[in-house]
This record gives sequence, C-alpha cells and structure tokens, in this order.
Amino acid sequence: MGTSWYRISSVQGRGVAGSYGVTYVYAATSLFTTTTSGTTPTPTPTQTPSTPGESVRVTSIAGLLTALDDNAMTDIVVADGTYRVSSAASQRADSLWIGARFADRTKAVTVRAETKGGVTFDGGGTTYFGGMTFLAGAHDQTWDGFRFANGEPTQTGVICFGGAGGSAYIGQAAPHHITLRNISIAGSVTSTYAGSGDHALYFSQAVGGPHDILVDGLTVDGSGGVNTAMTFYHSDASHQNAWNVTIRNLTVNGTHQAIEIWDSTIQNLVIEGARITNARDHAVRYEAGSGITLKDIVSTGTGSGGFYSSKGSNPPGVTFINDSFR
Repeated sequence: MGTSWYRISSVQGRGVAGSYGVTYVYAATSLFTTTTSGTTPTPTPTQTPSTPGESVRVTSIAGLLTALDDNAMTDIVVADGTYRVSSAASQRADSLWIGARFADRTKAVTVRAETKGGVTFDGGGTTYFGGMTFLAGAHDQTWDGFRFANGEPTQTGVICFGGAGGSAYIGQAAPHHITLRNISIAGSVTSTYAGSGDHALYFSQAVGGPHDILVDGLTVDGSGGVNTAMTFYHSDASHQNAWNVTIRNLTVNGTHQAIEIWDSTIQNLVIEGARITNARDHAVRYEAGSGITLKDIVSTGTGSGGFYSSKGSNPPGVTFINDSFR
C-alpha cells in the first residue's frame, strides 16, 4: 500500500477482526502524529473513576441522621458522649428509626463511635426502649462501637430488625446487608416481664425477611433483667423472619435466655463463638427454623440447662459443632 497508508491489526489492544470482521483496516498516515520524545500520550479512560466517599464528625442525633441521609457520606464518626434517644418507633427527631428515608442510598456507609464504647445511646429510663430499628429497605450499613443504656424494651428489642406489630410495620420492606460491630447492652437496660418478651436484639418480620445481617462482638449485661440477648420470633404469610444471619463473638451474662429461635421462616442462621454465663433459664432455646448452626458456644451456670427444645436434644434443622452447654 506504499508509504501513505498504515495497515492496522488492532486498536487500543483489541483486534480489528473482532470489531470489524476483517483481518486489517487501513488509515492514511496523515491522520497520525508522532509523540515527542520524553512525553507520554494521555490514555483514553475505559470507565469513569468512582467518586471517593466523604467523612463527617457529628455531635447530635439530628446531625447523625442528616449525614446518614446524604449519599455522599460513607464514614460518619459520632463524637464520644451520651446521647438521649427517643423510642425508635415514635420516629421523633432524636429516634434511630433507620427506615425508608435511607433506603435510596447507593453507597455503603459506616457509622462509628469516635472511640469504641465511647458513645452511649440513652433511653432516659423509658419503658418502651426500642433504641434502634432497621426496616423499610435500609441497607448496606455498618454500625460500630455503640453502647445502649437506661431503658426497658417492653415487648420489643433495644435493637430491632423488622417489627412484630402495629401499623408502622405492616407492608414494610426488609432491611438487608446490615452489620453491627462491638455493640454493648448495659445492665441499666431492664425488664420487669417474667417471661421472654423484652430483648436486647429482636429479629422479626418484614416483607422478604431481614437478611444478610452480621452481628460481630455483641455484649449483653442481663443484670437489669432483660429477658434475652437475642430472639428470632414472629412472621406471617406476607412477612418473613430473618435469613442469612451470622452472629459472632457473643458475650452474654445473666439474661433469662441468651438466644431464642422460634419461627418456622428462619433460614440459614449461624451463631459462632458465644460465651454465655448465668442464664436464668436456658442459654439457647430452639423451637422452629431451618439451617441453624450453633458452633463453638460455651455456656456455664445456666439455671435449667444450656440447650432446650421441645423437639429433643438434637432437633432436626439444627447443627451442633464443638458446643458445650452447661
């Protein structure tokens, strides 16, 4: 083709045969320029680089919620201190109702105490201390290093995934991909209920069921009478209980029962690495659910035995791995 044409077999590393169906393409040499020695041509970007998230430090519940509602924020640092919170279900300006307002986020976010355990969410002694609720499609959030204190979770949980009753919960989409790390429930969380209705963590119903939840490093002080460290209970035909849930590094002392699993829609629950002491009744009670794994759980000092199920000591649906129930 002489000196006036280039024969081209690839463009930006991609063979022309795949793009144009021919072995070569030809272009006039006048369309090209030579790069000056010592310079590097600017490459053509293959995709727009992602925008890095922003970090903010907040000093109020209102500031926390405003930052959480800002999709640009991916790291929210809560200054050390004690923050009064109203019950989540009341949905007041100082309520940690993590619901539909935050469901349209497209970036994962971490909300963390300035120092681990340095932030207390205080219920002010309320007898309906639902300290924080995840519902209505809230997703891809990590909460790290918080302490909940001073309230009574009457027939609910201090931290809830989904919700069991009331019009605020009906038809709500499930929360998902939520992580809690290094969370503690203080002994000032109390209960006067003799049964098992007041909980530290409560997994309940939502449309589609709360799912892909990780709780790592939960500590529950049951000296105030709180009934369970966590319970999985309640569903109906339109609202499923939790699935794909992992609980790790659980420390519980003095609750009525540390763990209660009691719903047929629960699936794929792993509880791994728990130290349970002085449960007033049982360390673990199981009545319903499938794909339940209890691994490396050690209980001592329980009032009525470490594990109990009306279906027997080795019920179907439960796998035991290296556990010690006493």
